[in-house]
Amino acid sequence: MKTFVVLATTALLLAGCQSGNKTGDKAAPGMINSGCPFSGEAVGEGAPTAAWNGRTVGFCCNGCVKRWNGWSDEQKDGYVRAQK
Repeated sequence: MKTFVVLATTALLLAGCQSGNKTGDKAAPGMINSGCPFSGEAVGEGAPTAAWNGRTVGFCCNGCVKRWNGWSDEQKDGYVRAQK
């Protein structure tokens, strides 16, 4: 039973977000990024977003928004700077 739990947990962690969002290589209007900071999946119009220092960051799913909210201010600043 322990083995099953470990395998199931590992599979969920490795699977990442499964939003299936394939909107292209360009950021949606107003977003600074075209790919989710965590999964790399495309983000576009209608995608979940978060505001940071006047900039809008797009995500593939609400779970990634929660991960973003857990980042430190320094991590968020670094990501936003890298998108310019």
